[in-house]
This record gives sequence, C-alpha cells and structure tokens, in this order.
Amino acid sequence: MSEEKKLSKESHPKKGKAEEKKEKSQDVPLEVVQRVEEEEKEETQIELLKERLAKSEEQAKELEDRLLRLAAEFDNYKKRMAKEFGYLVKNANENLILQLLDTLDNFQRALDSAPAKGGISNKTSDDYESFHKGVELIYNHMKEILTKEGLKEIEALGKPFDPNFHEAVTQAESDKYDEGIIKDEISKGYMLNDRLLRASKVVVSKGKSKEEKEKNKE
Repeated sequence: MSEEKKLSKESHPKKGKAEEKKEKSQDVPLEVVQRVEEEEKEETQIELLKERLAKSEEQAKELEDRLLRLAAEFDNYKKRMAKEFGYLVKNANENLILQLLDTLDNFQRALDSAPAKGGISNKTSDDYESFHKGVELIYNHMKEILTKEGLKEIEALGKPFDPNFHEAVTQAESDKYDEGIIKDEISKGYMLNDRLLRASKVVVSKGKSKEEKEKNKE
C-alpha cells in the first residue's frame, strides 16, 4: 500500500507557484479577471496622467514667473522712457537759453557801466533816463521769459565757494570776506530746472592781507 502511494506521488510531481496561480486563475470567472486587468490599466493611466499634470503645472508656473518678470521689466521700461521724454521736453530749450545768456550778460554790463544820472550834463539827462529805462525794461523782460522757462540764478557773492556751482577764476585778498568766501562775481551762473546750465565765474577770497592781520594782532 505504501509503495502504491509512493508511485502515485512520483507519477504526479510537485507543481510550481506559477502553475498553481494559473490553475487558481482558471477557477476565477473570466469577467472578474477582465475587471481586475481593466482596473490595473486604469491605475496605470491615472499615474501617467498625474505625472503629466505635475509637469504641466510646473511648466505653467515657470511661464507665469517669466511673464511676471517681463511685465515688471516692461513697466520699468515705460517709466524710464516717460521720465526721459519728460526730461527732453522740459529741457528742449537748453541750447537756446544758453546762447541767450551772453545777451543777458551784455544787458547787465550795459546797465552796470552806464554813468549815474548826475554824472552827465542836464541837457542829456532826460535822454539818458529814457535810454536807461528802456534797456532795463528789455533786460527785465528777457529775464522774466527765461525764468518762466526754468532759468534760475545761482547765488554766489558772499557765499562759500562750491565747485559744483562756482568756477574760480582767481583768488584775492579781502578785508571784508573770510578765506574761501566769494568776494566778487565776474559772470552769473544759472540753473535750468534744477540742473546746472552754467557755473558762476567768481573771485574767491584769500582772507585778510598780512598787514591787516598784523594790525589786528596789535
């Protein structure tokens, strides 16, 4: 009896796991197997879609960041161009005004060098007075026009020398002004809309002379 069992075992060798699984699957209904396979396919497709979605979101984020940077750069460009355009419009007459400054200086010199009313004969005093008033009227009118265009005189006389606004022609001793103070103005300087148009040409004080300093010591 034992020999028959032994022979039956030998005639039926042990089956592998794959074969056992196959046999078990053969026992499962076909519909269930198909449903399981479809679910596995769906899960695989879902995973692929998730990966694609993640990549798409990343690309969209990069594009959004790039778009925001471009928008900011364009906004800065517009502001810069508007500022430059405004500056050009504001200072469009710079060259013309600069040329007119010589004429303005000449009017000032004519008024400063004209003799006083009492220094000429009574015969011509009325003519001189009319002439002086005419020249002064033209001078003031021109200054008014240029002032409206943004022209402004630079203060110099009695002020500390500032190389940003003043051009030192020479230095001279002065009993009135301390060292480094402007004692005389040769030609006026001007600003145009808060921008230096022409520096003032000035004489800078070196302070009191040695003789005056010695006198003050005594």
